[in-house]
Amino acid sequence: MPSETNLTMTSMWLARKHRLIFFAGLYVSYLFVLYGAVSVHDESILKLLTRIIAPVIELGFFYTLCSVLDRYARQNKSIAAGVFFAAILLLLDLVYTAQIYSLYLSGNFITVLGIENRAESRIIRNSSLYAALSVAIAWWLLFLVGYVRRWKEWYGGDLQSAPFKRLFPLMLVLLLAVAGQIYAQEDTGLIEADYRQTPVVAFAHNYYEAMKSGSSDSSQQELSSSAVRQGAEFPLEKKTIYGEALPFPRKGASDAPMNVIVIFTEGTSARLLGAYGGKYPGLTPNMDRLARVSMRVDNYYNHTAATYRGLQGQMTSGYPSAGGDEGDSSAWESDNGKKSLASIRYQSVPMILRDMNYRTYFISPHHDSVGLNSLLRSLGFDKVFSFESISRDIAPGNKLYFVEGALSDGDIINALQILLTKKIIASPEHPFFMGLYNFGTHAFLDIMPNGVKYGDGSNPVLNRLHNFDYEVGKFLDYFLASDYAKNTLLILTADHADYPDKSYREISEKNDQPLFVDRIPLIIYDPSHDLPPVYDAHGRTSIDFAPTLLQLLGVKNADNSFLGTSLFERNTGSIGFAAIGDEFFATDSSGVYPENNVPAKYAKPFSDDKHLVESYYQLEKENRIFAPPPRCADAACIPTTSPGRER
Repeated sequence: MPSETNLTMTSMWLARKHRLIFFAGLYVSYLFVLYGAVSVHDESILKLLTRIIAPVIELGFFYTLCSVLDRYARQNKSIAAGVFFAAILLLLDLVYTAQIYSLYLSGNFITVLGIENRAESRIIRNSSLYAALSVAIAWWLLFLVGYVRRWKEWYGGDLQSAPFKRLFPLMLVLLLAVAGQIYAQEDTGLIEADYRQTPVVAFAHNYYEAMKSGSSDSSQQELSSSAVRQGAEFPLEKKTIYGEALPFPRKGASDAPMNVIVIFTEGTSARLLGAYGGKYPGLTPNMDRLARVSMRVDNYYNHTAATYRGLQGQMTSGYPSAGGDEGDSSAWESDNGKKSLASIRYQSVPMILRDMNYRTYFISPHHDSVGLNSLLRSLGFDKVFSFESISRDIAPGNKLYFVEGALSDGDIINALQILLTKKIIASPEHPFFMGLYNFGTHAFLDIMPNGVKYGDGSNPVLNRLHNFDYEVGKFLDYFLASDYAKNTLLILTADHADYPDKSYREISEKNDQPLFVDRIPLIIYDPSHDLPPVYDAHGRTSIDFAPTLLQLLGVKNADNSFLGTSLFERNTGSIGFAAIGDEFFATDSSGVYPENNVPAKYAKPFSDDKHLVESYYQLEKENRIFAPPPRCADAACIPTTSPGRER
């Protein structure tokens, strides 16, 4: 029958062309997502051609490699070679699928930072990811069907295709082309797929960089900054935190120490808040309300990312090299990493305040099994309230709303209010410092079903920020009407800027650079000082958070190894500086400059700051950031320099 004959011929043709179809499917899928779901910046014809041709070279290399393996398997009737051939294609299929999915979500391939923080991958493990992986596996299985149909031809010795030896020149040419592609990989600092990158090579390159950043052992470098003591065992250590008087007058005659509450919002850029000129009406009415009775700091940037580095970096005024998960034993999410990282000595805000008779606390939305809580405890907080302690001790019986295994924003704000209302953390004898970090504004998340959406609820970024603002509003209603409003600094800032995922780009201005360094909010409510309504940081960063806070509290004298200086002192540098692992950025009032785009006028200070940060990384490895406490022969022994408040 003609139809049956045509079907058989079609089936045979597909069987013979199964490999070509498999590779073509990967290429077409990649281009479809790249140009259908990702906002590719305007490109020249040369860049456009490079972007289109580069993956052809990459896939061509694997096509030729698989052709060689396939021919070897058929000529030698080697099952092992055939299995190896199929395994390579499965790996290629999965890598392309992962990169295509990453492009769809974030507009970029899987980055070094993404690999370092893969412990947070649960955030993106959803139905769409499983659907993409299912399609990838199905595509590979279809290839196997075609491959199996070749077995008769294989064992029958039908080798009428081009001579085996002709593949080697092509293999050599493609190998050289791929080598050149690897060399051309460049980290621009932008959260986007560069036109010179390809899925497999970009993944291999970034994975190598992530492993290198977690395990490299760079040689010791001489510290050239004026902020260090040359030749000292602990060259960053000094005895004062700031040198100039606070430029704002005190309110009233009382010199009683102030309580402190710092809310670190997860991944929040200042540009979205109404108080900072955000273009979405009513998005953040409560944070805007706080700004109206506080000092709003403008042109202030995050100095690192993501959360682990951001919180630790602000509490220690440093550039931590380790993030959440970098593989091996170098990260906070590994058991060995927790132990080794916790042994590195820093001086931190809670440690200094503890010596000033403060009680220090932190509210974390995570379970105690999460490495972030181990990091917070290593910083010297007297108590870290975790998922377990909040649900068991602080708010037993309360209905909790989990966000990917963490407490919701409403849960942790409610826990803070309970702690204040019941005076669990407040006492006449001890002022308190309370830090709080939320999880619900994390990239790739949307609000829970009980959350407060913004507008029609179509954009997750607006939803999660608006929902968090709603919870902040409930706390502000309580706080501003309480006695705490008279004796407590309330600071709202962020651990780092928004990660520019797909949803964030949809609401960004067209010319906004997709960077993980951006202006972040710093809103300071201080009933003890007459602060101006607006203060310009002129491009400085959150490396200055710790000394700024301590100057507001009048804590001038304390041994420390802070790299930052108070925002209220004269800035001796011409730029701010941000470091995310091995990615470096300059900041000023005009914006952010990745390393390959730093203006010539900033070349020297940028080079100096980069050298200082790289040296800081090395000092961390050698545990030479901060000296251990002095050994005492008897109980009366005290450190040579005790912290002191400026009167």
